[in-house]
Amino acid sequence: MKWREPARYVRLLRRVRESARRSPQNLRTRYAVHLDGDKKTHMTTTNLEKKRILFVEDNADAQQLMELTLTGYRVTIARDFNEGLRLARQRYFDLYILDNWLPGGTGVELCRQIRKFDPHTPIVFLSAVAHESDVREAFAAGAQIYITKPNIPCELEWAVARLTLASSKMAFEARLAEIAAVREELAIQFRENAQRSEAANGKRLRAEEKALRAKATLAFLAAGGTRGDFARRWPSVFVEEVRSHRVGG
Repeated sequence: MKWREPARYVRLLRRVRESARRSPQNLRTRYAVHLDGDKKTHMTTTNLEKKRILFVEDNADAQQLMELTLTGYRVTIARDFNEGLRLARQRYFDLYILDNWLPGGTGVELCRQIRKFDPHTPIVFLSAVAHESDVREAFAAGAQIYITKPNIPCELEWAVARLTLASSKMAFEARLAEIAAVREELAIQFRENAQRSEAANGKRLRAEEKALRAKATLAFLAAGGTRGDFARRWPSVFVEEVRSHRVGG
């Protein structure tokens, strides 16, 4: 069965939001997200970042309700399995919300495919499929939360806020690991470049020394010297004249 009463929940959500606008204090204090036991962080749509959510659902009423519910997020709609997989591959999202019955495939299979290239982004199932075996398969495929339709809007808001907040905390640790990896790689590249530069410089110096020796040999022999005398004297001449000249230059 599909979601049979979306219009009633749309009207309910509109009344809740109208009440919240008349009483801002209620909006600030009504919902809390629970993380790490009894720690509570209050969330409002005014202080949420514009996180990106991919909602894969073929029901137009459910799509409308999602846009009304998650006003503090950027919600992208995919209407079938293939479109959902394509968008998940081509773009980045902070959360996926999947129906389990989709044209072209199941939400569980879509979850498995997403996990192949995106192992950590949270996945929520929002589906009328409520069999225990389906729920187990969704969790085994990599989902974090399974919400059964019909549901009240604040239940989904709570789940989304909880998971996006948790992923934001993990993002800080991941960024530290990323920076450490970048610095390590830069250090490796610097050492390798220095070694290559040193090797290239040594090769150049040896070529220069060979050319200098050839020219010096001709001058020494032209002045009446012998090859033996040149061979014995050249090392000291090179050290005293050539290398000292380079250092002084």
